[in-house]
Amino acid sequence: MEKWDVHTHTTLSPDTYAALEKFAHYADFIRVRKHATKPCCAEMVNASGAVQREVEDNAYDGAVRIGECDKHGVTLQVLSPTPMMIPDYVDDADDAEAICRILNDDNAATVARFPSRFMALGALPMQFPDRAVRELERIVKSHNMRGLEINSNVNGRDLDDPALFPVFQAAAALNVAVFIHPWGGFMSPAEPKLKSRMNANRNWRPWLIGMGMETALAFDAMRSGGIHERLPNLRVMYAHGGGAFPALLGRLEHGAYCRPDLFRDASQLNPFDTVKNCGVYADTLVHNPAMLKALIEILGIERVAMGSDYPYPLGEIDPFDPQTHVSALGHKTNYPQVKGIYPGHAVEHLDITDQQKQRLLSGTAKEWLGVA
Repeated sequence: MEKWDVHTHTTLSPDTYAALEKFAHYADFIRVRKHATKPCCAEMVNASGAVQREVEDNAYDGAVRIGECDKHGVTLQVLSPTPMMIPDYVDDADDAEAICRILNDDNAATVARFPSRFMALGALPMQFPDRAVRELERIVKSHNMRGLEINSNVNGRDLDDPALFPVFQAAAALNVAVFIHPWGGFMSPAEPKLKSRMNANRNWRPWLIGMGMETALAFDAMRSGGIHERLPNLRVMYAHGGGAFPALLGRLEHGAYCRPDLFRDASQLNPFDTVKNCGVYADTLVHNPAMLKALIEILGIERVAMGSDYPYPLGEIDPFDPQTHVSALGHKTNYPQVKGIYPGHAVEHLDITDQQKQRLLSGTAKEWLGVA
C-alpha cells in the first residue's frame, strides 16, 4: 500500500553551520555540525558550544532517509523542522525571519533532490506575524510548500492571541495545511515547583506527559479562541494523536454547559462540533491500538493520518536491535523482546478493511496537504 508519513523531523544539515554563526548569541539557539569522529553522525550544538544531542545522518541526509523509507515501505515523508529549532525565542524580527529562511531552504533543497519521496512543511517567525505571513508567501511561491509547522505556543503566547490570527488567515487563503507540534510551556516551565515536577530525569515527563498537555492547550486555544470556527476550511493537524485533547472533549463540553459564565468570550461552538465541522486532524502516533481505535472513532477515519515521529526514538520505529536489544544510543531495553514496530505498524495491524487502511496510510495525508 502507498504510505505517507506526515510526522517526521529534520535537523538543519551541517552545511548550514557557518551561515548560522551570527545567531549563536541567542540562549536557546541550536545548530548542527559534522561529528568530529563519526562520519555518519552530527552534533546539535547550543549557543555556548556544548553538544546537546548526537544525531545520525538520517536526521538531515535525504538519501539515507530514502534507504530507511524503503526498508519500512514508506512512500513519502513530510519533513518538518525539529521543534526546538523554530526561532520562537528570537526577539529580533530580522534574525527570526533569517533563521526560518535557512530552515526552509535547507528542507526545500532535500525535496528538490527527491521530489517524489519528500514534501516539506515550513517554519515561520511567529513572534512577528507580518514577517510570518511574508515568509509563508515566499515558501509557497518559491518552494511550493503545502504546509507549515508551528509550536503549541509562541514563546508563551497562546495560539488564539489576536496578533497571530492573520497568519492563520493567510494559511487558509493560500490553502496551506498547519501542523501543530508541542514545545515549551509545560515541557519547560519556569515556576520552580512545577519545573521540579517536570524534570526530564523523572520518567521523561516533559516528553511523555508535558507534550500531551501542550497539544491539548493548543487545541483549546484554537477552539475556544474561535480560530477553527472562523476558518473552518483551515486544515490543522495535531501531533501525537492530538495529545490529551481527544480524551478531554467531553470535559470541555461539560464545563461550558455547567459554567457558561466562564465562556462568555469563548467560541460557543460545541467542542465535538468543532472536531466534526472544522478542519481538525491528528496523526496516528498514540502507541496503543485501543487508543488508535478511539481516536478514529472520535475524529473519523478521514481525519487521522499515519505519522511516525521519524527519526527520533520515541516515535513509531523500534530503536532496538532485535538480536542485541541495544539501541544506537547504547541503551538496552528491559523488555524480554523488542516490539518490532515500524512506521504504519499500528495501522497495518488494525482489524479494518484494506480501503480503510489505505485512507489512514495515505488518503488522509493527501487531503490534509491539499493534494488529493
